[in-house]
Amino acid sequence: MVTNNYTLGRGKVHVARYDDNGNPTAGYRYIGNTPEFSLNIESETLDHFSSDEGIREKDDSVPLQVNRTGSMVTDNIDPKNVALFFFGEESTVTQATVAINTGSPEQFDVTELGQSFKLGVTTNNPTGYFGIATTGFAITDGTTPLVAGTDYEMDFDNGILTLLDTSTLAIVGATLDVTYSVAATTRSRVISGSEPVECSILYVTKNPKGADCIYFFPYVKLTPNGDYALKGDEWQQIPLSMEILKPSGKEAIYRDGKPAYT
Repeated sequence: MVTNNYTLGRGKVHVARYDDNGNPTAGYRYIGNTPEFSLNIESETLDHFSSDEGIREKDDSVPLQVNRTGSMVTDNIDPKNVALFFFGEESTVTQATVAINTGSPEQFDVTELGQSFKLGVTTNNPTGYFGIATTGFAITDGTTPLVAGTDYEMDFDNGILTLLDTSTLAIVGATLDVTYSVAATTRSRVISGSEPVECSILYVTKNPKGADCIYFFPYVKLTPNGDYALKGDEWQQIPLSMEILKPSGKEAIYRDGKPAYT
């Protein structure tokens, strides 16, 4: 008598990115909550039909190819997961202290009120400075100091200076001198890339109903799959596509049940 294994699927996804030599890293990282994780397998066959008598009858079929893909969605907006969506890498940026630039203030040309400026932007530092020190911070239009809250607002954490529409100073057309120093900080950074993320995936089921098992995908290429809504009224989600490939000497998918101890 057959015992039906009715299953309500749940589980945890673990990813090990490949290193620069094309080998999976030593450890797997649990990527966090995944509301969706699914597989799609399609095959193409070459059929043969006998035409000796009567109607043509199929008498053979040979598989020509198989295409294994999948998709998953995570709502754990971790920088490492964002990097998967961006074809990129996550890293920690360490910023050393930068002394106050009293002798050579940074300059910005004002074309209208309401403008914002990012401090410290250069070719080698395209995102500019973060963690501007409050001590010693000052802005002048060459002669007259600007007043915080009246003429400008300063986002010290992100290094963004915004000129206020309420300013009564005649600074449109003027060049601002901004004097500041930068504190020592660290921050997370994700930089986009142009190649799919190569990795190995473990999917460990935790089913509320049905037998548990582990799926092992030795070689997967991850790519973005749709919208990552940076703004909205729903929880952010990162959608990813999986191209499940067959590496040399291995199969594409392994499914192992729980061990039965003897």
